Amino acid sequence: MSRMELILMKTTLVIFFLNVQSSYTNNTETRATNEAFDTVQSYASSRGAWRIKTFATDQDIHVWELGGRPTDLVAMARANTEKHYGDVLAEGYVIETDDGMRGVRRELKARGLPAHLEKSKSGLVFWAPNNTNYRTKSTPRQLAANAEGN
Repeated sequence: MSRMELILMKTTLVIFFLNVQSSYTNNTETRATNEAFDTVQSYASSRGAWRIKTFATDQDIHVWELGGRPTDLVAMARANTEKHYGDVLAEGYVIETDDGMRGVRRELKARGLPAHLEKSKSGLVFWAPNNTNYRTKSTPRQLAANAEGN
């Protein structure tokens, strides 16, 4: 990919709110509140593309790198989320901007959402409610089993 293609690449954030709040570690799930709800997100920028699942009960996050930018991140995110979380989907937002993080924040505000974004050193960005501190606190079982050679 040329430098010009990287500069012109859109930043995309797809956020789905779920009507549950859960804990991966404790394997629990309860009804969401206005302040605490799980999300499924997809994010792509010139730095890469990721799928993100947040667990509201313990402010845990699981991240999967998508290995390059999907041709249609929005369609992939919708199909995957509807397949795995269709029974608990509450609402969704698609944000696409040519203005990087500034544009994402502006679009979040325009939709009435807090412009609270978390960013990792690798370039991953995800949305989180205000006054939260999401961090990876558990490892998905499948990943843990693969790491152990199972």
